[in-house]
Amino acid sequence: MIRYLLGRVFGGLITLFCVTGLAFFATALAPGNPAAVLLGNMATPERIEAVTRQLGLDQPLPVRYGLWIRETLAGNLGTSSVSFKPVLDLLAVAAFPTLQLALASLAVAVAVAIPLGLLLAQNRNSWWSRPMSSLITIGISVPGFWVGLMLIVLFSVTFRLLPSGGYVPPGRDLLGNIRSLVLPVTTLAVYLIPSLVRFVRVTAISVLREDYIDTARAKGVAPAAILLRHVAPNTLVTTITYIGLQLGVLISGAVVVELIFSIPGLGRLGLNAVLNRDYPVVQGVVLLAATGYVVVNLAIDLAYALIDPRVRAR
Repeated sequence: MIRYLLGRVFGGLITLFCVTGLAFFATALAPGNPAAVLLGNMATPERIEAVTRQLGLDQPLPVRYGLWIRETLAGNLGTSSVSFKPVLDLLAVAAFPTLQLALASLAVAVAVAIPLGLLLAQNRNSWWSRPMSSLITIGISVPGFWVGLMLIVLFSVTFRLLPSGGYVPPGRDLLGNIRSLVLPVTTLAVYLIPSLVRFVRVTAISVLREDYIDTARAKGVAPAAILLRHVAPNTLVTTITYIGLQLGVLISGAVVVELIFSIPGLGRLGLNAVLNRDYPVVQGVVLLAATGYVVVNLAIDLAYALIDPRVRAR
């Protein structure tokens, strides 16, 4: 078990190092001079040169990358070249809304998709299974931003039941926080549910064809008991891994949802940083997102090993 975990941790660190290098060099080699963007209408060759030296942009790329890695390991992600605030402070403020949105959406998606996928697998020959499967296929094809806009039109503009955008911190108003997240969470959950339902359905169907399922039926075990005792646990093993792989989809979907509903999260922060060529913030957002991805996948690998002893024996 320890060897398995150490291998996963080492692989995660290698992935994180590659992502940091990609984030740094992609922003460093991007066209344009951040100093000129920062100065705006006051930009002159002399001022651009002075700000370039002040930001350390005149040094060779390997030197700048080494300094950035050293400062990052020390907990210093630099200062925003636009707001002049520490990047770490900006990330701390923006991370909580994104984390709350992502976790709530994932919880809703899992709570809906896993039972629905199991029921579709068990009743795959029922009259309602084929229309439901077609609806799931349509759901996969529908863009997430369209769902968000339709929810705004329906619940905010037409019925005026929920706010169309904005974010209320839970410390200020818990009910307001819940109301502000209903539409964004629903949008992101609808974006995640169809693919997860299809995966659970296909996996459960393969489990239902196993010999031990036929044995359980021959013994007179009720269909509901077969589904809960035999199919669900064996489906959960691969489903957990699939959910980990869907984390990238969750992050990209959260960025779109934050823009639609004006949520001050990491997606909005990163997009504004890209538009303003605020490279320290861009690097910080990419680093935080990559770290979260690696940590969550490590946790899923651990859960996978705990659920399936065969993994630990490899």
